[in-house]
Amino acid sequence: MAGIVSPGRGVAGGGVAMRRARAAHPWQQRIALAALILPVPLVVEALKAGLSPFVLTAPLLLLAGPPALRANRAWFMTSCVVLAVLLSGWALFGLLEGAWIFTPSALLLLCANFADPRAYATPAAVFAFAAVVIAVLPAVGSLAAAVHLLGG
Repeated sequence: MAGIVSPGRGVAGGGVAMRRARAAHPWQQRIALAALILPVPLVVEALKAGLSPFVLTAPLLLLAGPPALRANRAWFMTSCVVLAVLLSGWALFGLLEGAWIFTPSALLLLCANFADPRAYATPAAVFAFAAVVIAVLPAVGSLAAAVHLLGG
């Protein structure tokens, strides 16, 4: 399934050689997963407050894309960039509807795109650190929303 046809010299039987697509690095996978999980309590809290369900749930469903595409690094990275751009625009146009809570997820997806130490040695550590910094404040907000949901 993750094989890519490689033109060139065939294998012993004259068939076409297959090579596996390289998977996304675990750092990238975890950052994309954090981008998915981070806004969930805030979305639930906003839905409880009566904000528009479409504006809040559609981007949340789209955030499941990059973790699902983690087996192919190229697809993963492309989905991270495309989704980050879409979420940034969505957050800007849906500012009054509560879509601003997806801004940290968009930034995390951009960080996930470059957090591969196999391809970018030093920048990968910088982007992984930036992802941690970007996720701290929204994580505190998500934790507060989760406690509020459980408490009352």
